[in-house]
Amino acid sequence: MNSYPASEQRISEVERGRICNAILPMPRAKTLSAGDSIIFALAYSNAGQETRYVKRGDSVCVLLTEVTDLGATDPATGQALFRLSWNPLGQSDSPGTIAKRVVKSRSSHAWG
Repeated sequence: MNSYPASEQRISEVERGRICNAILPMPRAKTLSAGDSIIFALAYSNAGQETRYVKRGDSVCVLLTEVTDLGATDPATGQALFRLSWNPLGQSDSPGTIAKRVVKSRSSHAWG
């Protein structure tokens, strides 16, 4: 399963169904397609350092409904950019659209 760093606000927006797509870089060796799941996990980064996931931090898992190659490259990573879409969470009773809280814990490392 692929994990992507996210802020607490972004995780909350995904959980509430306010966000149902994202443009994200994907390493060339990896592939995603509709039906795959991804996790948005709480992370932080300091200037000039790698992004670090918050241990026992919040996260949310979504089931992808569409994966689109944008034919562009992320200037920061050099990786191909893809638009990943999923059904808005919390807005139906379908198993694929129910938010799954993978880990729920506040950490002293979390930032708002």
